[in-house]
Formats: sequence, structure tokens, C-alpha cells
Amino acid sequence: MTQMSGSGTTDAGGGDLAPVREASPAELVPPVATAASVPSVELVTGPEQLRAAARNILEHAADPDDLSDAREFLDRALKADPDDPRGETHYLLGLVCFHQQDWASAETHFTESLSRAPNPLAAELRERVRTNRTTGIERAGDAIPDFKPAQLRKPAALALREPTVSGGLPREPRRGLFMQVYGKVMGFVLGLVIKGAVAVIYSWCRDRTKIFAFENWDRLPTLLGLLYLGAMRHGLNGDKLQSTYSGTLVADQPPGQRRPEWTERFRTATGAWNTDDPMEGAAGTEIQRSGSPLATRRNRVEDALPSPREVSRFILAPHPNRPRQEVPFLNLLTIAWIQAELHDWVSHRPTPVPGVYTVPLAQDDPLRSRYGIAALQVHKSVVNPMDGAQPLTHLSEVTHWWDASQIYGSDQDTQDRLRADAGGKLRIDRNDLLPLNPVTGIEDSGFTRNWWVGLDIVHTLFVKHHNFICDELKKDHPEWTSDELFHTARLINAAIMAKIHTVEWTPAVLPNHRLVTGMATNWWGLLETLRKPVHQRRIQRAWKLVDPVLGGIAGGERDNHGKPYGLSEEFTEVYRLHAGLPDVITIAPVGSAPKAPPIPTDAARGDAARALVQRFGMASLLNSFGHQHMMQLVNNNYPGFLTELSVPGQPVVDIGTTDILRARERGVPPYNEFRRMLDLNPITRFEDLGCSAETVQTLESLYGKGADGVEKLDLLAGTSCELWRPENFGFGETLFTIFIQMASRRLQADPFYTEKLNARYYTERGMEMIESATFKSVLLQHYPELEQHGLGGVHNAFEPWGTTAQTHPQEHPLAQLERY
Repeated sequence: MTQMSGSGTTDAGGGDLAPVREASPAELVPPVATAASVPSVELVTGPEQLRAAARNILEHAADPDDLSDAREFLDRALKADPDDPRGETHYLLGLVCFHQQDWASAETHFTESLSRAPNPLAAELRERVRTNRTTGIERAGDAIPDFKPAQLRKPAALALREPTVSGGLPREPRRGLFMQVYGKVMGFVLGLVIKGAVAVIYSWCRDRTKIFAFENWDRLPTLLGLLYLGAMRHGLNGDKLQSTYSGTLVADQPPGQRRPEWTERFRTATGAWNTDDPMEGAAGTEIQRSGSPLATRRNRVEDALPSPREVSRFILAPHPNRPRQEVPFLNLLTIAWIQAELHDWVSHRPTPVPGVYTVPLAQDDPLRSRYGIAALQVHKSVVNPMDGAQPLTHLSEVTHWWDASQIYGSDQDTQDRLRADAGGKLRIDRNDLLPLNPVTGIEDSGFTRNWWVGLDIVHTLFVKHHNFICDELKKDHPEWTSDELFHTARLINAAIMAKIHTVEWTPAVLPNHRLVTGMATNWWGLLETLRKPVHQRRIQRAWKLVDPVLGGIAGGERDNHGKPYGLSEEFTEVYRLHAGLPDVITIAPVGSAPKAPPIPTDAARGDAARALVQRFGMASLLNSFGHQHMMQLVNNNYPGFLTELSVPGQPVVDIGTTDILRARERGVPPYNEFRRMLDLNPITRFEDLGCSAETVQTLESLYGKGADGVEKLDLLAGTSCELWRPENFGFGETLFTIFIQMASRRLQADPFYTEKLNARYYTERGMEMIESATFKSVLLQHYPELEQHGLGGVHNAFEPWGTTAQTHPQEHPLAQLERY
């Protein structure tokens, strides 16, 4: 990731790009296939005619089912000319079978074509086919049930199973009344002082002549900079926080419901009844909005904008004349972790759905010659099925809460399926690996879409940690039922993940002094952060000031800022972090095993994930991810395999094209308007982004010159090119602003991270496990051999293993900022 300071910029996106044709209105229209262009089977004779007809069908087909005639034409061509001396018919049959995701037949035909004549494209596609066969990627990677409006509107408790418990809620541990009152009174008084200081500092220190706000807060002394950031967060939680529900309970639940008593103590499978609003934050509720109201948003897909494929080709796709850029201070566990966390927070229901956007390919687009197609098909987002739903609203199929639903599931059936028969544990096989789902063929867990070995190792680690927590709880509570052990272990496990993300992952990605102190303040409070080193800081202490700044959000008072909790579309958009994925996984084995050749990341998906775990072992894969560097989140740094990926139902997709199109479709504003709605200053020219002259020229060629071009700039294109950043920031200010809001809101709106984060709900032993846990300690708990293979020398397990702050300070900047 690009390291920036106020005195200059280092551009990772420079170099000579291929010329971009002048942008024209790129209205997405379906391709036209006329009777003349696609003749009937009976009218075509002769091998050349048959092949030409098949090519024409392939070029214009919008669905694999449309290719049956092409396959029949080619079968006839092969009968008419069985020798196929140039391998042309077999090559075209291989292409048709590829698009039908008939991998076995495609491999056979490409092999036959290569046996007749050299064909580099046939050789490349045969390797793609072999990879797809290994991964079984044509199958869907989840079995999450559909949302039905009638079910979502029923009382939320009907979708839940009441746990069996041995007794009521444990008694709250005694704490001196004086200290409780003192903490609340002093927190209130000093909180008023903090709020006043925040308002004054924000007003006095803000320089509106500067485009980027960090040029204000990153130049201030640490404490003043933190207060400035606090003011930004306060503003975002005010009129910038929108709700798609107005005047009713979330999801139009019937009023007057009685809350099930057990939901006061435990999280539920669906996320319902986490608060007194039954479906607040639950699976099947609408993804919310940050910034301007929903009424001002619109679908911009048909606007006069550059083709999303062209933006992907020239702004996102890897640079043709330089290697991809690595982050010097992050390892590959960083990107695997955030993907797993995102699956916990929010997810749109995937394709297939009725209707597609057709994105025409330019004449020089390499996908044309490689796959014989004239356009990419992008499925439309699933429409909100609720009666009377507002336009541009979508349901999240997972809970919005930070409850580790990616491990435990977001519906009761999934949660029950994942549980073992006794002891509160999750199912795991005799080799300490996740069980395989007989429906999907891949590992069984709470959320398994887009499955690859990176998700496999994170999910397996925390399933094992759940079971470890159950064993620890059983020692102190032998009388507890399996349900009590399970639900309490889930609380603890999820809180450990939330803590790791707050005080380890985020500071590792953004190792800036003010940010590091700010994230520690979110969890422990400013007083605890300034007074103690990391290992001595505690949520629970003899006296705790009840204030989110001084005493911390964790263990404090709940506040949803007057809006039902839910993560937003804007949050989803700023977390499009595909550029962080590597092209290959470099294997660093633990023990005496020989080092293996790098594994293409595309070949580590689906079924292949389990095969890699069985081949190398979990410890060696964790060690590999710990030593390998993550890639930078900058322009022209997407992995090449994402630009021509095969997914279930779609043999060729470009993830960059989809990423650009989704923001337009879902009413997320373009870059400059996005900044305005968050009270950030817009840029006035592409040069303001801090990217190279070559990148500026490319942006002008795509979007146009002058103010009109700047205003068209897509959000992801802008944030990728936004290389003028605070010191050591892994991503830019525009993404960071949404992060400021949601990183705090995920904790502050959740009673299990505020008023219930104590020994009454988590147990004394549970609180001890949370207070002492780090990502490093969790890894070593289950894979102690990693201590001797590089993990032992680092404080933060998201930094590169095998080096230290003394030998490689550039790989461990946190050592200069945190007190370990």
C-alpha cells in the first residue's frame, strides 16, 4: 500500500498504459442477434459455414442455454471434416463447452485441438478448464435459504429455537455502588467537557481550503487529532446516518410483541431480538444508508458514463508494464481476515436472478479474442421482495451484528446443523478440519460463498477456538447444558474477533499514530490507553468512566444514535478490497516438508481448498499466509485472475466490471458526490488525487477532461487512485470516513459489546479470555509450532512473520507507535 506523508506522494499506479479510446455514452444494451446473423441449422452446410455460424452464436449468446445450436453446428462440422487438420472445430467446441461449464468436454476438445496444431489460446484455456474442474467452481458455495416476505413479517421469535438452560441469568458480580455512581457521574461531566472540546477543535482547526481532511487532523498533536476525528464521527452519526425504515419497527414487524426472556442473555441465530426492536440488525432486513437520504439516490447504469469494463481494464486491472505492488507491513492473513469479517457483517443475495446488464466489449478487448464473446453479462441485484419496499433497497442475507455469523450461520437451521451433539461445540472432524457439506461439496460453515483456502483457515481456527472456549466454560460450570455452553462460547468467540479487528487488524492496516490510539480508545477508552501498555489494558476495572471516549465503547452504554442499527450500502462499497488478493500463494511449510511451487489463487477456491489443507496441513498454510505479503489497495493492482473469473452459472466474469457497475446500480454516488455527502471537500481535478501523470491521462481519457469528467468519476476508481493519504494509511480518506462511522457503530449499537460486556453475560472466565486474547495468542493456542517459524518474533500477527522490528522496521511500523 502506498505510504504517504504531507510532504509528498509515492504513486503505485504510474507507468505507460495502453491508450484508452475516447469515452462515449456507454448505455448498457442487450446484443442484437438477428435471423440473418444466426441462421437456422438446416440452412448451414460445409465446415467453414458451420464454424462461422457457431462463432456468431457464441458471440451473441446471452445465456449458456443459447449455445445448443452452436454445439450442433460444430458437431456437424466435425462429421463433415473429422480430421480437422488445424484443430479449429475442436477449439470452437472447447469454447462452447467452456461457456456451458461442461469442463470435461471442454478439456477433451482443447486437447484434440492442440494435438492437431499449436494454439496458445487453446493451451491457456485448457489450463483454466483444469483449474475449474479441480475447484468444482460451477457449484454454488452456500445453501442459505431464500427470504420470503410472509416469513420475515411473522413475529421474530417464530424463527428461533429456545435454548435449554439450567437456570436463570447469572447474578451480576458485585461492584461497589459508589464506584458505579462515581463512574457514571464523572463520565457524564467529563463527557460534556470532551464534547465541548470536540466542537471547538473541529471549528478552530478545520481548514476548508484543503481538499483532504487528514491535512487537518494528521497535522495536529495526537490528542487534538483524536478529538478532531471524534468530531467527524459525531457528525456522521447525526444527519449523515439514514434509515430506510421510518415510523415502524424494523422489517414491519407486528407491534406489541413480548421479548423472549432468553434473548436477554444470548445472541440469536438470526440476529433478531438483540434489542427490544425485534428485527433490528437481523438477517433479512434492509441494508441501510450513510450520507444523503435514499430519496435523492437513483440507478445510474444507463447514464452517459464510460463502460464499467473499460474502467476495470484501465484503472483496476494489473498494469501491463510493472509487477503488482505489495504492502511492506502486512501479510496475507490480513486480506483473508477482512473477507471473513465482511461475510459476518453484510451480504447481498447473489445471482442468478431474472435480468442481466449486458456490457459490450471494445473491439480490442482481450476477452473478445480469448472467449469469442462480444459482451459480458452481469446479473442484476436481487430486488427487495418486501411489499411496498422503497427502490434501491436490498436485504442483507446475514445479520448486521458483529456476532461471528460467518462461523455460526444467520438462520436457525444452519446453526443447528453446524453444532455437535453435546458439550456446546461445533462440528469438526477427527483431523480437526471442518466437515464437508454434502450439498455444496465444500466445508460447512455459517457462510461459505466465494470459498477459498484463506477463508478455510480463518473459519477452522475460530471453530476450534469455540470448542476450546466450551471446554474452559465446562470446567467452571459443569452443570450447564449444551445450549448454555454453546451460546456463551459464541458470545466470547465473537467478542475476541471484534477485539482483534478493532485493536490489531485496523492498526496494522492503518499504522498511523492517531489512528492506532483512536482504535485503542474505541475499545479500552482514552484513559486506559494513555496510562497502560497493551497487555495491561482492561475493559473491566475497579472504576470505569461511562463515556465512549474516556472509558471506551466496549463495556459502556449502548447508543444507536436514534436510528435502527444496520450496515449501509456505502459501507459495502468502500470495502471492495479485491486488489489485496495475491495471484499466487507461496507455500512456507512448517517442519521438514519440502517447499512446494506457488499455488495460483484461482486454484485455491472451492473444492481445492480442502485438498490444499490435506496436502500441506493447516499449520503450514497459516505459516504461508503469515510470511507472504498482502497486495496494495491502489489503482492497476487487481489480480489478473479476477478479470476473467469463472463463477457458478457464469464461465467468464470480470470482478472489476461488476464492482464498478454495482455502485451505479445501487444508487451509491460517484466519487465527488460521495465526498460531499460525507461533508468532505470534492476534488477539482484528477491531479488532486495524488496519482501519476499517466494515471491522470487515463482518467481523462475515460471520464473526460475538466469539471464534468471529475464529477463522473466512479467511487471505486476514485478511491483506488486516491494516493494522497495520511502517513502509512493502507487506503485513502474517502474510505476511511465511512470506516470512522461504522467501526464505532458496530460496537456502540450492540448491547453485547456495551452494557452486557461483563462477567454476568460472558462469565468471569470468559472476560479473562477476551481481555488476554490477541490474534497471535489464538494462533499459538491451536498451532503452537508456529512460535518457532516466525510468529514468535512479532507483536501483531497481521504483520509479516519471520522478521522483527529491529531487523526490518519497515515491516513493523506499529512497534514505533504502540506500547507492547
